[in-house]
Amino acid sequence: MRAVEAAGLAGMPLLLVNPRVPLSTGPVFRAWDRIDRGALPDGDPLAVALAGRNDLELPALGLCPVIGEVIALLAAQPGVILSRMSGSGATCFALFDSDVARDRAAAAMADERPGWWTLATALR
Repeated sequence: MRAVEAAGLAGMPLLLVNPRVPLSTGPVFRAWDRIDRGALPDGDPLAVALAGRNDLELPALGLCPVIGEVIALLAAQPGVILSRMSGSGATCFALFDSDVARDRAAAAMADERPGWWTLATALR
């Protein structure tokens, strides 16, 4: 059984957004402060994610400031549960409380930033 299924998160509405600005992984890791902030705690995966972090977000923002705009626009959407940068960027994501909220957010992103790439999907 996949971790997402075991956690009861399978099917949670997800929106991926990329501002179509190239950001290579190497420079992000070179800009990282290399401080070990420790492992995330055990527990409910959604609660852990809500309390968690992406240690590469700050260096990625320094190299690609538009990531902050993507995260802020996602966070401002009705029905959003969590918005964050994925991996080393520049793709960001948001989890939503319903398919309707996710689809409205996808439409809003397309209207506000028509050049950005979006994908409305769900956790599997």
